[in-house]
Amino acid sequence: MTFDHSLSRKDFVVSAVLGLAGASLPASASGLLRQEPEIGLDDLKAVEKIAGISFTDAERKEVLSAVRDARGGYESIRALPIEYRTEPATVFTPLGGGSLPDSKMTARPAASPVSAKGMNPEDMAFLSVRDLSHLVRTRQVSPVELTELYLARLKQYGDKLLCVVTLTEDLARAQARQAEKEISEGHYRGPLHGIPFGAKDLFAVRGYPTTWGANTFEHQSFDYDATVIDKLFEAGAILVAKLSMGALALGDVWFRGTTKNPWNPSEGSSGSSAGSAAATAAGLVGFAIGTETYGSITSPSHRCRVTGLRPTYGRVSRYGAMALAYTMDKVGPICREAEDCALVLAAMAGSDPNDPSAVDRPFSWEPRLDFRKLKIGFFVSSENDLHNPAKMNADPAVGMLQSLGATVTPVRIRPMPNGMDPILTVESGSAFDAFTRTGEVRNLTNSPWPESFRRARYVPAVEYLQAQRARHLFMQAFENDLGDLDAVMAPGIGGQLLETNYTGHPQLLIPFGTSETGASSSRSLIGRLYHEDRLLAIGKALQHKAGFFHRRPNLAKLG
Repeated sequence: MTFDHSLSRKDFVVSAVLGLAGASLPASASGLLRQEPEIGLDDLKAVEKIAGISFTDAERKEVLSAVRDARGGYESIRALPIEYRTEPATVFTPLGGGSLPDSKMTARPAASPVSAKGMNPEDMAFLSVRDLSHLVRTRQVSPVELTELYLARLKQYGDKLLCVVTLTEDLARAQARQAEKEISEGHYRGPLHGIPFGAKDLFAVRGYPTTWGANTFEHQSFDYDATVIDKLFEAGAILVAKLSMGALALGDVWFRGTTKNPWNPSEGSSGSSAGSAAATAAGLVGFAIGTETYGSITSPSHRCRVTGLRPTYGRVSRYGAMALAYTMDKVGPICREAEDCALVLAAMAGSDPNDPSAVDRPFSWEPRLDFRKLKIGFFVSSENDLHNPAKMNADPAVGMLQSLGATVTPVRIRPMPNGMDPILTVESGSAFDAFTRTGEVRNLTNSPWPESFRRARYVPAVEYLQAQRARHLFMQAFENDLGDLDAVMAPGIGGQLLETNYTGHPQLLIPFGTSETGASSSRSLIGRLYHEDRLLAIGKALQHKAGFFHRRPNLAKLG
């Protein structure tokens, strides 16, 4: 990392002892404290104004001494050797969360009719994980051949789309040779064995840079692998590239430019999992991994017309991924179809001693459902639409679900209370606290983050915790509003995107052709907590009914 929180053993002991004694640490003792102007009553009044409260001068005088002393404590905490990956001593758990004993993650791909005989490389590059897995398992195609195919495509189109940060060629070729040897000897690990993938460049991968999309971290590296990377390696998947992301996980602009949408290179791919969606859409990887805090999987999946799954919060470990919002960050797959997402999720999911929020919950992928037993909601925004289903019935996806046997009913979710924004603001400000205080944030280009990180300093701690309490109430209300529904569908990225990111619910986005203007169209399915298996089965059936996921972008437009 570029900032240093280290403290000598002597200074650490001195500061700890003085802190326990309630004393302030003299600046001359360790140089920890800067000479700041004395805090007065007018300063307290200014803070009260920010918080929207008011005390009397007598009340202010009572706390003035404690407020002055507290600044020494802030400096002592700032001087501690707190690594970036150290999380707050609080764990967010969606309602009904926590690990369950004997939880297993299983997903077997459906039978594939695909044959490699006579297939050209272009067609093979766009095959689903299920089909690629079939070809590898039956030894019609070797992991080495697949890896060379995707490496060649990454070199041909990666710079044109600005979706590749780092090719991991040496690692990929070594993994491909190992996979080929294991499979030839009869040691087949499962459906991801020998399948090349790309990872958003916020996951730590030993031996390669992890840039977070930001010019200030362009040469950053870690000496360990993120848990999700480890799990995919254990499943036999082959990492071919680290893919672009918006700077510090916002948007599609990174330090080399804007990642492009393969369907329309004149526009960006959206973000922040920009490269993961673009590379998957362009057939540059078998699948990709992204993250979402507020739309960073669903938005680029919509723009690039691929299938993206944001799992339930805690379903997949966040260890080794750049932290943005501790209680909102989620890791998920971006693939060509829903079944692929199931196969990848089964390999990634599960608890992790390095991430206390990661849980063991059952996941058993079964693509066949009895739709006659399913009740699916359709998000509407007004009371009139709730009692008059004409708007709902006008959506062709509703008719498709009904033709499969599902009952579809309009549902309206109460709005989220105003004032919960501080959660994301404060948590991201905390994650990048040292980066902001040291002034390095000023070197971050083409990003609104500096303003947001500074704004976080003006949110009172009490208001942050009150927002978290309000969040808990909203989570309960959201679950009550869902009632007995198995899932809820919405056009596009869904009108409840912020709400479901706060509640931790899973969301699947599938491509649904184009709008009348030629823009990308999609449908979102919101699932019940920890029921991604059912969500993905609904998505697979709807996706195959619609057929839009078979379409490919014309890469000749890239020049």
